[in-house]
Amino acid sequence: MQPAPVPEGPGLGRLTPMDHRSLRNRLAGAGCASCGAAILDDGIVVLADRGDVAFVELTCQGCGSRTLSLVIPDPAHPRLDSDRHPELDAATEARLAGAPALDESDVTDMRAFLDGWSGDLRSILGDSA
Repeated sequence: MQPAPVPEGPGLGRLTPMDHRSLRNRLAGAGCASCGAAILDDGIVVLADRGDVAFVELTCQGCGSRTLSLVIPDPAHPRLDSDRHPELDAATEARLAGAPALDESDVTDMRAFLDGWSGDLRSILGDSA
């Protein structure tokens, strides 16, 4: 999916996408949270930027997934919440990295499963939750 176009109409033609800190260029190349492919700068939309935190939407041209991410301040290198997670051990990280990206059929299957479920989250996950 492509980012939403800039609105057109009386007085709106002069609007440009919000990105006064050049976050799009600085975040280009970030890894897709689903497939790991590099996100191109035209797949990054800055939704809100307060200076101390920014919300960005990342659209992967590789797998088509869209992710909402937070950018937290670091003068040298902005970081995304989709970056690697240090709480995962090496075996878990390797297993997840080799998994295929979720697709529409996964969402449809889960929706059908949950529509028929009458328990709570703990009962879905089992005793280890």
